[in-house]
Amino acid sequence: MATLPEYRRFTRVNLPVWVIVGAAAFWGVVGKLQGRFVLSWEQLGLLIALALVSAAARTWVGLKDPRVMYRLTLPLVLFDLSLITLATRFTGGFESQVWLLYFALLTSEAAVMPTRLLLFALGLTAVGYGWASAPLAPDQWNDFGFRIAAVSLVSWLIHQVYRSHAEYRMELAELRKQYDLAQERERIAREFHDGLGHHLVSAIRGLESLRRRLKPHADTAADCALQEQIDILRAALDDTRQTIQQLRAPETTDMRVFIRQTAERVAQRLGAQLHCDCPDAMPELTPLQTLMLTRVMQEALSNVMKHAGRPQNLWVACAWRDGWLEMRVADDGDGFDPAAVLEGMGLSNMRERIRALGGELTLQSARGQGTTVLARVPVQPSNGTDTHPSGGR
Repeated sequence: MATLPEYRRFTRVNLPVWVIVGAAAFWGVVGKLQGRFVLSWEQLGLLIALALVSAAARTWVGLKDPRVMYRLTLPLVLFDLSLITLATRFTGGFESQVWLLYFALLTSEAAVMPTRLLLFALGLTAVGYGWASAPLAPDQWNDFGFRIAAVSLVSWLIHQVYRSHAEYRMELAELRKQYDLAQERERIAREFHDGLGHHLVSAIRGLESLRRRLKPHADTAADCALQEQIDILRAALDDTRQTIQQLRAPETTDMRVFIRQTAERVAQRLGAQLHCDCPDAMPELTPLQTLMLTRVMQEALSNVMKHAGRPQNLWVACAWRDGWLEMRVADDGDGFDPAAVLEGMGLSNMRERIRALGGELTLQSARGQGTTVLARVPVQPSNGTDTHPSGGR
């Protein structure tokens, strides 16, 4: 059964359908009483009954589940087009005002029809109305063409306006979602900073103070053990600070600056030589593209720290060419056999983010030969010059 909001939305559409059917039936009865139609009362009754069947079918389906009606758009439209064509034929052909029902049907269905289905329905309308109006006098062809063009163009206009509005609503929903995510990330980052980060700093300072007081009396083994615990806490503090930085990376950040700063921090922690190559001019990115790409870059660099061992070199490069933005992260660390390693959440998330942007992500690695991650995303360049990464793996 339909929920209350679905029922209300359906009622707003279904009520005018019954009004149109009722008005058309009333017009037909009055016309027959005035002697303007050649069809019999039985034929008129059949047409009215078919119109009521169409409206009742829409009502029954809509009350059961309004979403089902969208899947039945084609058979319902075909039935209604056939009925309008017959009614036009039997109530005066080209002179019959029933042709306006083509207008009502197609302009209303244009908002929910797929483009191909709408074009198919418009073609059937032209054929059906041509048959219902035949034979046409020479002076009627101009008006006939105008009516078909009017129905088609107005239906197409409504179709395009609705599509544009739907796309706008989707973009607005995506922006609202990203704003909510940014707010949530900021809250989590603040909690990290004020909570875990504060406690780690306090613990490190406390242990350092204790080590200084105990150093004159403690043996070497105890002093080394205490220093080891301090180093572990410092590493945890560095990880926390990196997490905060990742959470607070804004979607409107300068990609070139962000990539370089992130890569420098990672290279410094690894003791590796950084080779960073990013163009001075980056293509214009949407907030969603910026968010996804920064997260992929962060995840790739995080994997280098976790799994590369002690690499001597770290290569980070980005470039755009032929409408594609390329981002590459490579190292000469331990490497691994991709066929023998199941994808963890990090690599899966990277692939999903890149696929969401219509791009592709490739991974190359071998034991003892380092790892290379390459992400390619389609973008519109901001100028006509392609920038290629130089050097690197």
